[in-house]
This record gives sequence, C-alpha cells and structure tokens, in this order.
Amino acid sequence: MTDRTSALWVSLPIPAMIIDADDKIADLNPAAEYFMNSSAKALIGAPIWDRLMIAAPLEDAVSRVRSNLSPLFISDVDVGTGERAPVQCNLQIGPLQDTPEDILILMEPREIAGRLGRSMQTQTAAKSAIGMAEMLAHEIK
Repeated sequence: MTDRTSALWVSLPIPAMIIDADDKIADLNPAAEYFMNSSAKALIGAPIWDRLMIAAPLEDAVSRVRSNLSPLFISDVDVGTGERAPVQCNLQIGPLQDTPEDILILMEPREIAGRLGRSMQTQTAAKSAIGMAEMLAHEIK
C-alpha cells in the first residue's frame, strides 16, 4: 500500500475488513478492531465465520460476489462478534480490484447512521430558527 492508501484505510470511520480466498481475515482497519473488540494481531488469519456472526446467509453472498465480480449491499442485518451483543448494520461486500478472490466487507453500524441523521435534523432546525428570527426582525422594523 502507498502512504496515501494506508492513511485512507486507517482513517475509514466504519469497520472494514478484507477476507482472503479461504474466508480468513487478511486485514482490517482500526474501526473493525474496535467493532470486533479484538486486535488485528488476534484476528488476522482467523476464519471470518468463526469471528463474525451475521443474521443473513453471508457465505452465499460472498460466493456470489466472487463469482459475479460485483458488489452486494445488505441492509439492516444483525451483526455479532461473540464478544458483544449484535448490532444492526448495513453491509457492503465487494471484490478487490487487483485480487478479486479477496473480498472487502464494509460494516456500517446503524447507530452511526442514526447519529448522522440526527445531526442533519439539528442543522435543519437551526436554519429554520434563524430564518424565523430574521423574519421577525424584519416585521419589527
């Protein structure tokens, strides 16, 4: 990896991992370490299906991604690690460009998406309040 792609990998705010052709964890970013509640050293080389429990037929989905060489999106699925309670996530699964037998899995916990949505609602409410204050100031003049 170049310095820039390495920086991108560690900067991703959502859990991301790469699984190899044998369905073993080949790499994961710091957000995935936090999500999995384990270090990269302990996880790399471990079978993915022993470490990640998903309430969906993910093994079939990964096989389909490998055979079709196209990404797959799974929304609102419970993802557990055995170390913590399952969390509802959106999953994005896709083959890596240079090594299509390796699969990239991005997990977006819905709690993050919910926080982002609430942030946008706060901004909208603030803009509305400012607009009303400006209109009231105009009426007073």
